Amino acid sequence: MAGLLAWAADVVGGHGGNNSQEDDVDNIPLIFSPDQQKYVQELERKASSLTRLIQDLRLRLPPPDISQRLPHLHAHSLASNAALALQLNSHSATREQAQSREETLQQENAAYEKAISNCENKMQEKVQEADTLRSKLKEMDDIEKSLKAELENAQAALDVSHSGKSADSVVESTVGAENEASIEASKSAMLDKLEKKKKESSSIEETVQDLENKWENIQNKALKQPSPAQREKALDKQLHSLIEQLAAKQLSAIDHIPQVGCSQFMIIAEALGHWIFGFA
Repeated sequence: MAGLLAWAADVVGGHGGNNSQEDDVDNIPLIFSPDQQKYVQELERKASSLTRLIQDLRLRLPPPDISQRLPHLHAHSLASNAALALQLNSHSATREQAQSREETLQQENAAYEKAISNCENKMQEKVQEADTLRSKLKEMDDIEKSLKAELENAQAALDVSHSGKSADSVVESTVGAENEASIEASKSAMLDKLEKKKKESSSIEETVQDLENKWENIQNKALKQPSPAQREKALDKQLHSLIEQLAAKQLSAIDHIPQVGCSQFMIIAEALGHWIFGFA
């Protein structure tokens, strides 16, 4: 207000005259009416507002080299947008790969469970078959012992018949010859039957041994196959690994975004965050 008063005094006093006249004018008190004082105060407020507005406009003016920086910033923005598009495509491909891998592993896990169940059923059948063959082998051993006993009895009877022959009786000689021939035929038949049983017993033993070997191989193979719980644990581990890869790619995409497109990227990053955590 003091500045306006000085300006008004200068206007009233004029610019001419000598120094003494100016001193006299300066010493003259200025008296304003209330309306004039109010008008002066309003002018001061407007002047202050205009000063602040000019300062704000000066702050908003771009730097002198802005025309030289704009092409570089535009090129940087285009490159960053292209890098972000590549990252988004990579996110999509990784997600599809994770889903496909999860479905494949679930199918493999179901196939492994089915194969293990089939192996267990086959092993049970082989065990029952081996038990049956062992029972049959024991039965054949009993038959072999019985045939050996009969053969020994026949041999003893033949020896008794030879020792009891009478050289003077023709009838007894004929009967002894017939008995001897009958005993020899019976002995031969028993030997043939015994040999046949031995071969059959040997074949059964080989079959049992083969079944035992197959049983051992099936058990070893079953032990090498992972259990359903282990397969599920491996699936969870691989799924979490893929999710971590997605998060890492998102962080990598942030490094490619310039400051010019920061607000646009924040919107995309927020959408990516919802997409990734929604997938997890």
